[in-house]
Amino acid sequence: MSIDSYDPCPCNSGKKYKFCCHSIGDEISKISHLHETHQTATALQLLDRLKNNHPEQPLSYITEAQILMAERRFADALQPLEQCLEHDPDHPAAHSLLATSTFLAQGYKKAQKTIYTAFQKCAAIDVSLATPLAISIAIALQMRGYYLAAREHFALAMRVASQEYQQNLFMNLLEFDGDDQIPYQFRGVHVLERCSIDDSEQQATFEKAQRLANLGCYRLAAGLFKQLAEATGQVTLWKNAAFCYAWATDEIQSADLFHQAAKIETDFAAAVELETLGQLLDLNNTGEVVNSVETVYEVESLSKFLTLLENHAQMMRGNVPPEQEQDPEESAPTAYFQIVNTPVDIESKGDEITLENVSVVIGDIDVFDADRQLEQPAIVRLYAYEGDQHTSAEKVFDEALGDQGKKECGLKVLDRDNDEPSNPLSSIPTEQWPLFFRWSFPQKMPIIKRRELEAQKWNELLSNTWANIPLAGLSEKTPQEAASDDDMKVALTAAAYVLDAQSLALGHFLRFDELDPNLNISEIPHLEIDESSHFNTCSSMTQNRIPVKELSNAQLMYIFNRALLIRHPRFLYDVLIVILDRDECKKEVDLDRVYSTLTEICHKRNQRAETLSWIHQGQENARTKSENAFESELQWKMRELSFRLEDTTDPELLGFMKQIWDQYGKKTPQIKEYLKAFAEAFELDVPWMKESAFLDPEGIWAPGENAPDSSSDSEKKLWLPGQS
Repeated sequence: MSIDSYDPCPCNSGKKYKFCCHSIGDEISKISHLHETHQTATALQLLDRLKNNHPEQPLSYITEAQILMAERRFADALQPLEQCLEHDPDHPAAHSLLATSTFLAQGYKKAQKTIYTAFQKCAAIDVSLATPLAISIAIALQMRGYYLAAREHFALAMRVASQEYQQNLFMNLLEFDGDDQIPYQFRGVHVLERCSIDDSEQQATFEKAQRLANLGCYRLAAGLFKQLAEATGQVTLWKNAAFCYAWATDEIQSADLFHQAAKIETDFAAAVELETLGQLLDLNNTGEVVNSVETVYEVESLSKFLTLLENHAQMMRGNVPPEQEQDPEESAPTAYFQIVNTPVDIESKGDEITLENVSVVIGDIDVFDADRQLEQPAIVRLYAYEGDQHTSAEKVFDEALGDQGKKECGLKVLDRDNDEPSNPLSSIPTEQWPLFFRWSFPQKMPIIKRRELEAQKWNELLSNTWANIPLAGLSEKTPQEAASDDDMKVALTAAAYVLDAQSLALGHFLRFDELDPNLNISEIPHLEIDESSHFNTCSSMTQNRIPVKELSNAQLMYIFNRALLIRHPRFLYDVLIVILDRDECKKEVDLDRVYSTLTEICHKRNQRAETLSWIHQGQENARTKSENAFESELQWKMRELSFRLEDTTDPELLGFMKQIWDQYGKKTPQIKEYLKAFAEAFELDVPWMKESAFLDPEGIWAPGENAPDSSSDSEKKLWLPGQS
């Protein structure tokens, strides 16, 4: 190893290299090279010999553990780390690696004690050694749905990381906070609050709990906060304990404490936020769910099987995702079908489709081709949600094949007792099931009609259906029943905010005026603010209560960046409107992004007139750009075209296409190919599209360059909409 004798030892003991593992450095270098050249077995044999000859040198144990972890042999990595700690009980890197291996081998809850020891040992010598442990926990917990815990471990990793890693960790945090499939109440910052405690011993206990939480020892901190809460009755302590239990993945205990805090919180808005967190955690851990059921078949004649499915009116063949969008660790399906409850007329334009007769997707089929090299047969996976949908889906499947077809296909059910489940349909809480729907439309049905139908469905669900669903957060009462009980006002309002998060995950932006007015539910009141107010510790739900118009310009710009990250549509819309109303703020933002975000929000709200207005303002802004104005304006034109194509009866559609053809086709000839493809796909009658007007073989123009007027430009590359 080419390390200076007085540099820190690579075993991360905190000692100088000369006084730690200097004597085995050269051997370790050779062993590391063997592993890098895939000679792992030889490397491990040499490490065994090295450990026997130099039992006091930590680097051999650390290196062996790192090699085993790289090979994903996490359980095997425990032994050398435990041996290392027998010789050096305080070795921080050994503790960190031991906790990481234990966590990956046994799970968070079983590894918790080891994890807490590691965090404390690393803090005593070099806290940054805990970074890999914290980030490993964060990623794994996010995958398992422990969102509050995952977010806090991402923040912990960033707090303890050395400066060189903080930027990457910050991006992890931004990615988490921008994930709209996670309830927005779980995203963003949550901080432990301080409170006044007169008793000196209790104050010392509070400080200890705070230190433990800062180190990532959340369960230990939770126990102390709960002890203080029981002794003092302060809502802040119940709240702190609830967060710490959630960060320790004990969400059931956390939910109970959030409910407890909500009951004694005197501020209505704060009580609603606490109750909302409790209800969301209850839903995250409920056993009352609608599961999906999967049946796996082996098929001998895949071509015969596909033919039978394609000939059945309730089997709708869909597009298989492109290879770049698929998980590289999973095999790609050859074909995909949706099973619908009623036949779909593929030639129809959907004029006759209503909420009463729209085709509902009741099941899915993935088809995988045989692998001759591995001698694996073709596989069919049918999956559907349990209950009526599963029963109906299997019935349609049987009808499509028939007894004779099953024989000709060589179809047989596979016993999957020992296989890992691969069902892609997530479980849905039973109380959310009435809000969940999947539809199948004829391909020729205009997108605007689909969107209008979906808007009608959401109006029905929010104004009527939801009000009559028994909810666990309302003690199994319906919102309609709870509305008459003043004692349930906090819980009912919280239930509406849970619905808000659920709706966003399902693609709808809830407005509180969509709910049944008899429920008397409204958004919680605005915060009281002044020019000295700071918002860096505001949770996402508290942030949405900020009266945006009352903010100073500096405050507004800070909130603008936070709102763009969390992207809650009601609040983000208000922020963007105020930004556009202040000339000083407009100079500091990317107006192209502002207009495109407003376009997206209004489009998803199905507010077509306002959507088009923002598109036009985006185009006007593009014309004022000193650089890349042509490229930017063309992107906005294509955005408008995409919007207008949703309604093929739009009287301005064909004229707008002609404008793009004439204005941009000469400089960017492939635009004409796009327009022709659109016309064909949407069956538009556009006689002015002449075959002779297509791609000019002499050259292709790119924005920012002179128009092509000679053969010298023939090698310039084509610019496509959406490219930077």
